[in-house]
Amino acid sequence: MLTIITTITQELSMKLSIMLFPFHGALSQGQIAPAALISELKNAGATGIEPMWSWISKDPQNWQLLHQAAKDAGMACACYDVGVNLVGESPADRDQAVATCLEQVAFARDVLNCSRMMIHGSRPAKDMSNEEGRQLYGKTLARIASGARGSGVTICIEDFGVYPLFTASARHCREVLDIAGPDVGFTFDNGNFLLGGDVPTAIYQSMQARICHVHIKDMAAVPANEKASFAAPDGTGYRGCYLGMGDAKVDECLALLKQDGYDGWLSAEINSAKLDEARHALHYIAKTWQQ
Repeated sequence: MLTIITTITQELSMKLSIMLFPFHGALSQGQIAPAALISELKNAGATGIEPMWSWISKDPQNWQLLHQAAKDAGMACACYDVGVNLVGESPADRDQAVATCLEQVAFARDVLNCSRMMIHGSRPAKDMSNEEGRQLYGKTLARIASGARGSGVTICIEDFGVYPLFTASARHCREVLDIAGPDVGFTFDNGNFLLGGDVPTAIYQSMQARICHVHIKDMAAVPANEKASFAAPDGTGYRGCYLGMGDAKVDECLALLKQDGYDGWLSAEINSAKLDEARHALHYIAKTWQQ
């Protein structure tokens, strides 16, 4: 039986959630039941979940069970993650991306009762420069934000580390946000900034005014002779690790957010479906925020 960590979030001025994508495989393969996962996460301190459209559409049966268990447990939807490439290969691709995202805005509002929708996964088309891609990314975001106006759902993007030269750095994220306009918010992902070549604490103030959601994770640099899971533009390799054991300035970023009066969701991002890691992450964030 896994040890239950006493929930301490009620005494804190914080909202604590967890990203669900590491558990998708285990849920779909029957390795853990949706209701059991929700019970474990709540007992570990989570009061919210962060679901992803790709799994909801792929495994609707298990999603329905998980969503009902979360509602029964009184857990909110912190943010809804929608993977859509807003650049694509053509204007028709971008039109379809806008239509898809606005459908998901309605889902976030009507089904999830969620006020944040993060769109991730954009990248330049083949033979398109990163600069041109960012221009199209920002303009397509502006169209989505305009269509979502009045819905109660804020559109946001993150520093997306999968394409480190596109929009993983603060400079490139600000470029896209400036084009998209003030209706588009920002998900501050402390770990992904490393993949853009930034120190998250050093660029925090430059992003602070646009932050509407937060992902907290940790990543550790690996020696040059070891295989890395991710790489920054300068070639530095990183691997995911337990919170507090890497280079993503977890404690310092949480202190900056608290100092600035951030009152949105803090969403733990872990590297595996291990419940030990989930419990550690939720407990670590809550304890650090309390200090």
